[in-house]
Amino acid sequence: MLNKRESDDKKLFDDIAVNYVKKDLIPYCRVARKLRLAQSLKGIQQPIKEILEVGCGAGFSVEYLKGKFINYTGVDYSENLIKYAKKHNSKIGVKFECLNVNDFNPELKFDVVLMIGVLHHMPEPEKVIKSLSRILKQDGIIVVNEPQAGNPLIGLLRKIRKKIDDNYSTDQVEFTEDEINSMFKKCGHETKTFAQGVLSTPLAESRILPGFIGIPLAWIAVILDPILEKLLSILSFKKLTWNIVVHARRKE
Repeated sequence: MLNKRESDDKKLFDDIAVNYVKKDLIPYCRVARKLRLAQSLKGIQQPIKEILEVGCGAGFSVEYLKGKFINYTGVDYSENLIKYAKKHNSKIGVKFECLNVNDFNPELKFDVVLMIGVLHHMPEPEKVIKSLSRILKQDGIIVVNEPQAGNPLIGLLRKIRKKIDDNYSTDQVEFTEDEINSMFKKCGHETKTFAQGVLSTPLAESRILPGFIGIPLAWIAVILDPILEKLLSILSFKKLTWNIVVHARRKE
């Protein structure tokens, strides 16, 4: 069952599905989005046999994560996005389901549960975390990539976009790193956090650049972002990155 906010979000993403997938069809956006996924999963040493992506959208992560999993399950409550995913991104070992993750009862449990820019859409994030814990293997890990609420530029841009973009969800709530850690702690998890996205994030979300400019910029971002992220963390300026990544495991 979806509550009102989730139903409104579902309707929004069903309505904008055609435009939503366009970013993943632009070569330089694809490069930047693949980098974001790779950085979100960095440091995970255990084999990933079963991976679940919550808020999988049109399912392009299947391509971006090629070779990193055996079986992939993607769930989203947008019917139109799941239809696109099933038509264009279905492969052996891949399945997509249209549902609310709180109602998900899979036969198998997962090594990794992945959420990219999803948690801030959830009206009851702690309930979602508990639902994910229920379907996670004992030694599994929840990976969350969220907008960096501590970055003042992000806050300003999101406020502007809420006012001018009819295709933008106005019910989103931005979380600080401490708030995300606190939510997972309440749900019985230990967390490790790190900064992600300096040059690559704008390229992952923008559709305005011509390819001959966007593609080389994306590859420059692939090279420089890990260096810049590490430098900002050392200098205690990681709030200047665009995103925060959280790896959460059950407390032993």
